[in-house]
Amino acid sequence: MGATIYDIARLTGYNPGTVSRALNGDPRVKEKTRDKIKEVGNLLGYVPNLAAKSLITGRTRIIAVVSNSTTGGPMTALMLGMNKILIQHDYLLMCLICNNLEQFRQSLARLKCGLCDGAILLSPPQKYAGVPEFEMLRKSRYPVVCFDQWLPDLPFPVVTNDAEKSIELLSEKLLESGMDAAYLNYQPDNTVAVWRRQCTEKLLRKAHIPFTAELEKLPEFLRKNPVRNLGIYSDSTCGLDQIGAKLPAGRKFRCLGGIFDTWHTIIPKYLSQYFLCVQDIDRESEIAVQMLFDMMEGKEIPSGRTALPPKGLLIPDEQQ
Repeated sequence: MGATIYDIARLTGYNPGTVSRALNGDPRVKEKTRDKIKEVGNLLGYVPNLAAKSLITGRTRIIAVVSNSTTGGPMTALMLGMNKILIQHDYLLMCLICNNLEQFRQSLARLKCGLCDGAILLSPPQKYAGVPEFEMLRKSRYPVVCFDQWLPDLPFPVVTNDAEKSIELLSEKLLESGMDAAYLNYQPDNTVAVWRRQCTEKLLRKAHIPFTAELEKLPEFLRKNPVRNLGIYSDSTCGLDQIGAKLPAGRKFRCLGGIFDTWHTIIPKYLSQYFLCVQDIDRESEIAVQMLFDMMEGKEIPSGRTALPPKGLLIPDEQQ
């Protein structure tokens, strides 16, 4: 059995109440007293009973990330970014992986049951938007923040990348490189991707650049439009191989890539040149965590989007 505050009290001569306050960082305890109590606690191998502590404070000091993926760039980047912040506040990070609708509903139900103090929903799937657990969280004012993708009909605050500024950066480079036609490879079931596509279409129309987002029509599009440099916008590596299969053999035009995020490391060889738009994950993580902390303190947080500009563009070394 581990050491208790009563063991520390017996060895230091202080009463258990003082020992408890010292171990919890109570400023009313003198620094010299606090240091002595902590030193004895360390010697005894004292480990606080978090379950008992949470009953007293009403806090578990755990923040959860709810995701349908265990791997991949967004998940890894968010977890690393959040953990750097949470550890400074003596918080732990927990990941809840949901492989299907039932697991997703169970995770949301457990959040309300006191599993953790708040939660980040990483790119919640659109097909799960109607589950009743969301309404339960909303009514209870449970701290929830959506990260990256969001669910339009749910009143939770969102932290995401600014699609308009990102598209402006990518398009500037692609146009400088001679882009005279474009293909848009965006995921149709992702709210961020839809926003990016809208921004891309608006900019291309303004620049009088012909474009298509229909893969099956790409060969016909290339025949009808004299192309020297085809710009390919993509926020995922999914679909890039299929695009390559639709390109004509012996083509005399170049393919240029405007791709989101540095975790897309597998770049197809048919791209003669490409640019990576880098999200500011650290800053986005910091804002998302601060929103949760504010909500935990009872502050009102607007349910709209907080969109951060990208850190910039990454041009791979071989293209410098």
